[in-house]
Amino acid sequence: LPSAYTDPTAATVAFNGTAFAVTPATAGTGIDLDALSGELHDAFASGAASTTVTVRESSIDPTADTASAQKAADSANAMLANAGFYVGDERTVPIDAATASKWLTVAPVDGKLTIRADQAAIQKSVDALPALVNRAPVNATSIVDSSGSVLDDVTPGVAGRQLGDVSGAAAAFAAQLAEGKGSFALPVKDTPFASTTLLRKIDVNLSTETLTVTENGNVVDSWLISSGRGDFATHTGSFTVNWKLDSQNMGNTDLTKAPFYYQPDVKWVMYFNGDEALHGVYWHDNWGTPMSHGCVGMPEWRAEWLFDWSPQGTEVNVHY
Repeated sequence: LPSAYTDPTAATVAFNGTAFAVTPATAGTGIDLDALSGELHDAFASGAASTTVTVRESSIDPTADTASAQKAADSANAMLANAGFYVGDERTVPIDAATASKWLTVAPVDGKLTIRADQAAIQKSVDALPALVNRAPVNATSIVDSSGSVLDDVTPGVAGRQLGDVSGAAAAFAAQLAEGKGSFALPVKDTPFASTTLLRKIDVNLSTETLTVTENGNVVDSWLISSGRGDFATHTGSFTVNWKLDSQNMGNTDLTKAPFYYQPDVKWVMYFNGDEALHGVYWHDNWGTPMSHGCVGMPEWRAEWLFDWSPQGTEVNVHY
């Protein structure tokens, strides 16, 4: 009875462009041979020359069922989420889903759908690893004070790295993928970075009305300033920049009250001794002459440069 038979369809797993998807299995149909044989036996054993029997259908299982396929698809999709070559916990070279799908196939083995990986396809990515993993160290540069304490990290140091031997990486990764593990640890050697420290200082000479900046003892620049005048002469001593403001209104809008002046929008303010500060001046250009109520004034463009150059904690020496 050929019409009584329908072939089963095995479940399949295929990449649909974004993930591995399952096409469910369908069971086949056939004749229940045990029941048919039993009826014929009983009839002939009773001496009947002919008999009528009922042909009952039975289910025929596919070679790969839906549950097995879903398990394989779930495993493959889990690997897609984190597939790549790792340095420590960092996924240094991610493998996108489209690339990983070309590495992986899901095929039946002993009636179960099993993940297999193509070593030759993986080798292409392994060959590209040196350019993606190797990097030169980035040397650190820090601004420090005289005690060596770091005031600011100009350039944080980053260790370099050199890829080790990966001649067997493709085969090893293929074996891992077949077991459901999508992350491959790379052998990498760190290359240490060098550190450079910059000791920056601000020197204010009240005799010459000049400000000089030095870095590691070398003069970087120098220019004329206007310090405090008369009873408001800028105090001498060794100080540090302890408070910085991009802009500030100085004085009192009520000019009948101390300090008896008002100056709005003073830029690039760096306090170093109480209410004495280094800052920009836009209301005069009489540089080289004491003019202020104790602050050290300078052209705004000079003050902006000094503001950016001097982190909080920079040493300020004021002297005659």
